[in-house]
Amino acid sequence: MRVLIFITVFTLVFGSMGFYLYNRISHTFAGTFLATKGFLFLYIFLLSSFILGKIIESNYINFFSETMVRIGSYTLGIFLYALLAVLFFDILRLIHFFIPIYPSFISDKMEQSRLIIGTVVGVSILIIVGFGIWNAFQPRIKTMELTINKKVEGMESLNVVAISDTHFGTLVSHRKAGKLMDAINKLKPDLVIIAGDIIDDNIKVVKKHKLLEHFNKLTPKYGVYGIMGNHEYIGKSFTDIPYYENNNIKMLIDSAIRIDDKFYIVGRDDIQARSFYNRDRKSIEAITSDVDFSKPVFLLDHQPYDLQASMTAGIDLQFSGHTHHGQLWPFNYITNRIFEQDWGYLQKGNTHYYVSCGYGTAGPPIRIGSHPEIVNFKINFKEK
Repeated sequence: MRVLIFITVFTLVFGSMGFYLYNRISHTFAGTFLATKGFLFLYIFLLSSFILGKIIESNYINFFSETMVRIGSYTLGIFLYALLAVLFFDILRLIHFFIPIYPSFISDKMEQSRLIIGTVVGVSILIIVGFGIWNAFQPRIKTMELTINKKVEGMESLNVVAISDTHFGTLVSHRKAGKLMDAINKLKPDLVIIAGDIIDDNIKVVKKHKLLEHFNKLTPKYGVYGIMGNHEYIGKSFTDIPYYENNNIKMLIDSAIRIDDKFYIVGRDDIQARSFYNRDRKSIEAITSDVDFSKPVFLLDHQPYDLQASMTAGIDLQFSGHTHHGQLWPFNYITNRIFEQDWGYLQKGNTHYYVSCGYGTAGPPIRIGSHPEIVNFKINFKEK
């Protein structure tokens, strides 16, 4: 029932936005192809291609389904910015109705002005989206020098590479996966940690293309550890933990592991496990009941909610993801309001936090106002 309600509401809302945008496009470009039935059919096809591709992909993965998903994903990016542009100009038009603000060279030739402005805006949107597509494939290395005030016998420092939100699948496939592994290996990490959303929404796609096998290229001294994100639940890949572990990723689900008697890694289940499968996750205190806090303790928690809990529990470093820092401007303003820290470094007491904007993309393979990143922690241990 919940799924049916969601689909109904989504269809009504998305359909209404689509109709509104088409109405404004056909009005702005009256007398051109964009006001014909041919464009209407093309418009409907483009807007529905992502959903149709995903439906086909859920049953049979082939070139057609993947092409539909890719076409639809780029269309969604263009649709977003076209919708924002139309809303902006409609607000100006409403203001002009009450308080004339347009100069005479626009108001005296409104139809011609609409066509010129619409063309400039349309070209600008294509340029912006094109940049966002390019930007999504340009990862940056974020180096963080941290000091943890604990002594570790036989180890003065630790080189950790941390990633999140790889979203492997149709839209983040071999090219980007291979680029990620090459970048990680160049950093020569002692440890690799992954803060969830490793797989996007269809584990069958990942298995078909053998995307997780890329992780077998990593050989850090202390291993590769990951946790569940909300997309592991959306796509039900949480049911196949052996697939992750057979490809060099040790999954921690509400559990803690001691590494070489030097430090601990704590992995929390995703907070949305309850929403999707009525599965309650443990508190940090419950997970760490047998942890020796005289040693460094690193926490992986996909969604950066309730950061205070980590400080209270005595965690030394929490690494999270999920937010993508909005991924597409202006959503970064929304994530900034939702989360205490939606991207970057924060310290509370003796606890260090880093929220990554992620490596991959959710939905459109486009990044505007954010960039893909790999985080390299250079951790020094120094007892007070």
